[in-house]
Amino acid sequence: MKKSLLLILLTGLLLPGIAQEFAPVGAEWHWDERFAFSGNIDYIKFQSEKDTTILGESCRKITKRHPLLCNMRPEVEFVFDRNDTVFFYDEIFNTFQILYDFNAETNDSWVILFVDETNDADSLIITVDSTSTMIVNDEELKVLYVTYFKNDEYMPETYYSRIIEKFGDMIYMFNWQPLSMVACDGNISFGLRCYEDNEFGFYSTGLADSCDYVYIWTGIENSLNENDISIYPNPAIEQITIEVPDKTNLQVKITDITGNLIIHEKFTESVNIGISGYASGVYLVSIYKNDKIIGRNKILKNN
Repeated sequence: MKKSLLLILLTGLLLPGIAQEFAPVGAEWHWDERFAFSGNIDYIKFQSEKDTTILGESCRKITKRHPLLCNMRPEVEFVFDRNDTVFFYDEIFNTFQILYDFNAETNDSWVILFVDETNDADSLIITVDSTSTMIVNDEELKVLYVTYFKNDEYMPETYYSRIIEKFGDMIYMFNWQPLSMVACDGNISFGLRCYEDNEFGFYSTGLADSCDYVYIWTGIENSLNENDISIYPNPAIEQITIEVPDKTNLQVKITDITGNLIIHEKFTESVNIGISGYASGVYLVSIYKNDKIIGRNKILKNN
């Protein structure tokens, strides 16, 4: 009987598709941190600190180096996983909500409720567009390619991301904000840099030179004031216009929220840049003069 039981246990451990534990104690995430009106680069660190109990559930306590301002989430999070689904504690509703559902297949969805700055209840609908797997550190991880739809009657927003077992959402663990992505000018997560835990080991996305890389912006050149730079319309659908008083040796770079460079142009006059061919979402527009950054701003691309 003991041999049979041991065989069953070993067989279960070797079966493919065994759920990946999310946020084991000691796990660390480093997120790339950018700023709406600054060239500074910093990082946000999450750490799974210990086990605790919330509403009768055995949870992991996750602490943050500091939070995202516009995300309006607390500095401490509580999560647990069950049957391939990750839940997070929402202190406003005093309940657990689904953060990630790794049972989900194409066209499946789940909903996250949140309260906006006016204390209205809004919903975030996460729909799985497709799925795949990837091998990291000899482990097979499920990947969800998802669309986020913020169901807000005043400022609905649609954006896209990837959610991967072990790591979570590759943009930010809690990839939403009650404030408009354009209206709020706080810090921004540009994606996961690194993940590590004692069992899985270390993984780097290559987004930064190191997990804790920091860059201090030296400031705007005296010849131009950032208030003199105009980027409009915002939100935009077909194109954006950039106007700068001194147009000598200027360049514009536009990156998506994962940090990928999608547009790089030089200009000497007011410039119109077509964006109709790009996906809906938030983009960062950076203006350079003589290869030094003089200003940047977020834009929201709508369909």
